[in-house]
Amino acid sequence: MTNYWDMIEKDVINIKNGEVLGRFDDVEIDTKAGKISAFYIEEASRFMGMLGKSKARKIKWEEILKIGMDVIIVNVDDEINNSRIKDMLE
Repeated sequence: MTNYWDMIEKDVINIKNGEVLGRFDDVEIDTKAGKISAFYIEEASRFMGMLGKSKARKIKWEEILKIGMDVIIVNVDDEINNSRIKDMLE
């Protein structure tokens, strides 16, 4: 069983493109069902933290494929990131 403190040290990797999305940050719990519904990752900071951090990204529990010793592997749609990149280029 994995505990919360062990999760904080893990990188989150998208299996679709191998990108490191960030690090585990927090969980969202459905109190009615008594289950974890999602977790949040802290995305990489901009220029070593001097320009601030991106906002936290929500990953649905269903998108988690494997919680390993060092990483969490997820399968997420990158449309959110693709739209951010398009906005930056315009």
